[in-house]
Amino acid sequence: MNLGNPIGRIARIFDSQLVRTEDRVSWLDNRVSTFAPHREHSMKVGLGHRGYRSKKGGADPAVTIDLGKEHPLDTIFLVPCQRESIDDTGIFPKRYTVELSNRTDFAQRTVLFSSNSISPSSRLNDGNPVPLNARNTSARYVRLTVHEGHKKGMLDLFGLSEIVVISENDPVSLGAPVTTIGNLNVRGIWYPESLTDGRTPLGIWQNGGKPTSEAGDSVNVSRESDTVSWSISLPQAAELDRVVLFPYQIDRSFESSVLPEAVTIHLQDAGGQEETLAAEWRNPLAGSVNMTPIVIPLNGRTGRNIRITGTRPWVMGDLKIHALSEIEVWSSGKNLATALPVIRESEGAAATVTTLTDGYTSDNKIIPMGIWLDQLYERGRIERELAILRPVHRQLASESELNATWGSAVVLGLTFLIPVFIVERRRLMSRDQLDQLRKRIASDLHDDIGSNLGSISLIARTARKDLVRLQGPEEVAEDLGQVESIARESSLAMRDIVWLLERRQDSIGDLVQRMRETAGRLLREISYTVECESNKTTAKLSLDAKRHLFLFYKEAIHNVLKHSQANRVSIRLWDEDDKLALEILDNGVGLPLNDDTKSTTVHKLEDRARVLDGLLQIASSKEKGTAIRLLVKRSHLTAHPTLA
Repeated sequence: MNLGNPIGRIARIFDSQLVRTEDRVSWLDNRVSTFAPHREHSMKVGLGHRGYRSKKGGADPAVTIDLGKEHPLDTIFLVPCQRESIDDTGIFPKRYTVELSNRTDFAQRTVLFSSNSISPSSRLNDGNPVPLNARNTSARYVRLTVHEGHKKGMLDLFGLSEIVVISENDPVSLGAPVTTIGNLNVRGIWYPESLTDGRTPLGIWQNGGKPTSEAGDSVNVSRESDTVSWSISLPQAAELDRVVLFPYQIDRSFESSVLPEAVTIHLQDAGGQEETLAAEWRNPLAGSVNMTPIVIPLNGRTGRNIRITGTRPWVMGDLKIHALSEIEVWSSGKNLATALPVIRESEGAAATVTTLTDGYTSDNKIIPMGIWLDQLYERGRIERELAILRPVHRQLASESELNATWGSAVVLGLTFLIPVFIVERRRLMSRDQLDQLRKRIASDLHDDIGSNLGSISLIARTARKDLVRLQGPEEVAEDLGQVESIARESSLAMRDIVWLLERRQDSIGDLVQRMRETAGRLLREISYTVECESNKTTAKLSLDAKRHLFLFYKEAIHNVLKHSQANRVSIRLWDEDDKLALEILDNGVGLPLNDDTKSTTVHKLEDRARVLDGLLQIASSKEKGTAIRLLVKRSHLTAHPTLA
C-alpha cells in the first residue's frame, strides 16, 4: 500500500489485519535480503545423478556415499538438479528414506528421514536445497533409497545435482566415492560421481561484502600451449583433503566466467623432494562456462608446497586467458591457504599475488558451503511464504482502500465521491502495469547493455596487457585504459539505474543499504563510516525522491574523491523533527564557496537540494575539511508533486 496517499493512510488506521499482514511482508522482505541470492546457472556437463527402477517390483533405486571414515554429522543437503524452465517441477524424489551407518551392509543403521505417503518434497519445486538435520549422529556411510519417483518414460525416475554431507561445518562428502542401484548413466552428463563433485546449478558459495581490491588473477598468453602456474607454500606439511578453484568473472554483474580448460596439481613435501603429480582436472566440455567452483580431491596426500598449473587457457576469439578468482587448500576442516601469498609464474616471469587467497571471488565474499546451502533453503522458505502473503496483502489493501474511499466519500459528500473513486480505481489498475514496465526496462538494461559493457572492458584490459607485454605505444595503452575505465564505470552506473527502477527496494532502509554498497565501492581506499540513526527506515520513498536523494549522495562522494584529498569520510543519516537529515563530512582541503568561484559540484548539489525542497548547508575550510548537510521534509520524500 502506498502510504503517501491519504486513502491508504485512512485504510491502514481502520484495518488491523492489513497492518499485521503488511508488517509481516516488510519483515520477511528485510530478512530475505540478508541471505545468499538464489541464482540458477545452466550447466552443460556433470548435471548430477539419475536413478530409476529397472522393472516393476524390482529393487528400489538407491545411492550410497562412503565418507572414508566415521564423522559426527551436522546436516545432509539434497540439492535438486537444474530445471529446464521456471515452471519445471523437476525430478526430485517424491518418497524416500535417508539412512546412516558405520557398516557397508547397513545391518546397524539410523533412519535419518523417511517420507510418508504424501512427501513434503513434492512441494519443493523451487530449485532450493533440502536440509536434513543429522543431530550429531556419527556415521561413515550415507544411503538414500527412493521409494517413489516420477513416471517420465521409465519407472520411478529421480534425479539430484548434489548430496552434501556437513560435519563440523566442513563438507566431508566432496570427492567421496558413490555406489548406486538403478543408475541411469549418460557419459559426462549424468553419472554417480557428479553427486559429490561440489558442482550445482546454484553457482558459487558466496554472500556478503564486495571485494575491496582487484579480484583474483588474470593472465593473457600468446599461444594455447602456454601455461601459467600459481604456487603456495604452507607453514608446514599437512595431509591435504582437496583444492578448490573459483572461476574468474569477466564482469561482476553478469554470468560470464573464466577458468583454465585444464589444470594439474603438483605437491612437494617439507624436505624439498621432487614434485609429484597429485591430481588433474580437465573441462569435460571445452569452452563451456563454469559458474561453479572446481573441487579437486587430494585424498590425504601430504604436501607443503602446492603448485597449480593451468595447462590449457580459456579461449575466446583471439584471446587466450588463464584466470582464477580464489584458491583454497583444505585440510581437516581448515583452509590452509587463507591470506598466504601466491607466486605466479608465466613466460619465465614471476610475480606475487595476494588477491587469490583473500576470501573473495570476483563478485562476493566466500562463505562455508553448509552455511550457503542453509541460507538458500531459508530464502526459499521465506519466498514461499511471501508468495502466499503478497496476494493476500494486495487484496486486503485493495479492499481497504476501496472501503476507505467510500467512507470518505460519504463523509465529504457525493460531489467529492465520484472523482475520488475514479482516480483511486485508475491508480490501482495502472500500478501493476507500471511495475511490469519498470521490471522490463531494468531487465533489458541488465542483460543486453551490461553484457556488452563487460565484454568491452575485458577486451580493452587484455589488449592493454598485450601492448605492455609487447612494449607498444604508451599512448594507445593509455587510451585502452580509459576505454576499460569508462566501460566499468558505465556498467556500475547502469546497475544504479536498475536499482532506482526497482520498486521492492524503495524504503529509506533500502537507500541506506545502497549507500553502504556505493561507499564500499567508491571509498575503498579511504577510511569511512556509514551510520543510520533514523527510526523510520521502513518509510517508503517516491521514485523521484529516491532518485534525487541517491544522486545527491553520489555527487557528494564523487566530490570527496576528486577534490578533497581526504583520508577520512563520515556519512550519517538521522531524524530531525519532521525531516530526514543527511550529512557527509571529510577531513580534506575544502572547496571554494564564493559565488564567483563555486565549483560545478556545488552547483549540482544545490540543484538536487532545490528539486527536493530541501535545506542545504555547506561549510568548508582548508583546516577542517568540508561538511555537507541536507535536510528534507519527510512528506516531500514520500509524495511531492514538484519532483521531476
